Amino acid sequence: MVFISACGSGDVNWDTKFGQMNAMSDSLWSKHKAVTSKFRFKLDVIKDRQNYMQWFLKNLKFEDGSKLTETEKSDVIRYEAIHRVYREISENYTHTVLVAEDLFYEIKGFEKQLKNGVYGDGEDAKKLDLFKKEYASLEKELTEDAESASFIDKQLTGVEPGFQTLHPKMESLAERFKWAPDKSGQGQEKEEEERD
Repeated sequence: MVFISACGSGDVNWDTKFGQMNAMSDSLWSKHKAVTSKFRFKLDVIKDRQNYMQWFLKNLKFEDGSKLTETEKSDVIRYEAIHRVYREISENYTHTVLVAEDLFYEIKGFEKQLKNGVYGDGEDAKKLDLFKKEYASLEKELTEDAESASFIDKQLTGVEPGFQTLHPKMESLAERFKWAPDKSGQGQEKEEEERD
């Protein structure tokens, strides 16, 4: 069963070409919603976690390894693996979220043009061709963004239990070694984020 939610196209006869064009436009919204549903992790949380892990691992390099138990060494290795996942997906996540935001406005514009008659009623072959090209372009972008969002969601969901287990242990290690968070580095990162 296919369910298409109509976004303001209530009085459209779905049996006409114009009705089918409206249904296609509405299907873009459903696909966009499927993409955005994959953004379960907030971008600032990901960046904060990544920055903390990077800070922790940098400080750990200067400690004597004999101060760690075998269990702690094993936990640090797992924590480092989680950091690699965060580091690798951080930029992709930002890009994927921004693409989804751009697509929102593109779909909105596409829908507005359809309602304003830019693509005609489906009977003019040239206008219909233009509609199909625009639709195909948006659908392709949505599909690519959905693939990226699914990959990122799978990666984050996969490491989340490990992060939740290991992060408190790493915070305890930082306290034990009396490391103070690097305020100057954090401020620098915030300045860089503001510039982006």
